[in-house]
Amino acid sequence: RSSNFQISALLTKPIMSDIIDTSKFKAFTLPPGDGQKVCIGGGAGFIGSHIAKRLKENGYKVVVVDWKKNEFMEDDEFCDEFIMGDLRKLEVAVKCCKGCSQVYNLAADMGGMGFIVSNESVLSFNNTAISMNMLEAARRNKVKDFFYSSSACVYNEAKQED
Repeated sequence: RSSNFQISALLTKPIMSDIIDTSKFKAFTLPPGDGQKVCIGGGAGFIGSHIAKRLKENGYKVVVVDWKKNEFMEDDEFCDEFIMGDLRKLEVAVKCCKGCSQVYNLAADMGGMGFIVSNESVLSFNNTAISMNMLEAARRNKVKDFFYSSSACVYNEAKQED
């Protein structure tokens, strides 16, 4: 009986097209890269590596910089160049962004909630340094486009519960 209730509850919930007129949206098509060089900070992480893989498949020359290797893919599956580096250091960020037309910043110092709660000031400092270095590196290298991604983890625990 409870599974029937769950199914009927799912069927009565509004879906996105009931709330928003999706007919006005256009499907996104990734433009061909034609060899444009892009940098993905934090590109060995789950989201970063999938963005990198998609960009590489579309003809972009993808440089990934991270302080850890991807555990599930070989480098050549998602990037053309992997740089093991610490983006808290400006010189690392500047080197990685050299010659790039786009920078995607997904890099962050993070962990589970226990780690985050017990290391708030260290994480804030590190993540601010990473973001500022990537922005400065993009500026110095005259990068055309900059993408910044964040996380709910930037908010304290109480705000994440809202």
